[in-house]
Amino acid sequence: MNNLNGFMKLFYDIGNWMFKLMYLQLLWAGFSILGLIVFGIFPATAGVFAVTRKWVENDVDIPIFKTFITSYKDSFAKVNGVGFIMLLIGLFLGYDYIISKNMLNSFFLHMVLITIMFVYALTVCYLFPTFVHYELKSLQYIKQSFLIMVASPLENIGIILCLIILYYLYALLPVSFVLLGVTIAAYPLMRITYSAFNKVQQKKSVEN
Repeated sequence: MNNLNGFMKLFYDIGNWMFKLMYLQLLWAGFSILGLIVFGIFPATAGVFAVTRKWVENDVDIPIFKTFITSYKDSFAKVNGVGFIMLLIGLFLGYDYIISKNMLNSFFLHMVLITIMFVYALTVCYLFPTFVHYELKSLQYIKQSFLIMVASPLENIGIILCLIILYYLYALLPVSFVLLGVTIAAYPLMRITYSAFNKVQQKKSVEN
């Protein structure tokens, strides 16, 4: 396709990327089901972020299936452990929120809980990018995600804006969630968090 130029090249490039994103979404859905959803969704999500990390690093011609399945198999046990810990924390916070909303009359405690839930949600946004970027012990992924999130206010704003845009995209075009739901969210999240990783690394290099 080297002979294409102008509008036709742009059209081809967009179509090529749409195909890649839809193919990766199909892999995510298929391998989530293969893991009976409960045990498949976390390693499948890690696989998606492993592929998008390569794209962010400008390695756009990687074998998508091979990269995905390697991450899926290699991370299966570890990412499920980390994922279930974060899921339990989320359920606990959700339960506390319901109790606070329906049974407690403390505005201060309610605001504190909402703040904690907000910090938790941002930490989750960093979790899978951190998982595919670093080689750590299980619980260290949660700690590292939190610390990088705290150190990255501009990236946090970018993540929030990205999630707002995606929310309206999914609301206006529900089919986009079916065809591209996870992958179209993973790519910008990986790009934003990758920038945060680089800034943290540069800061450590200067300090050393």
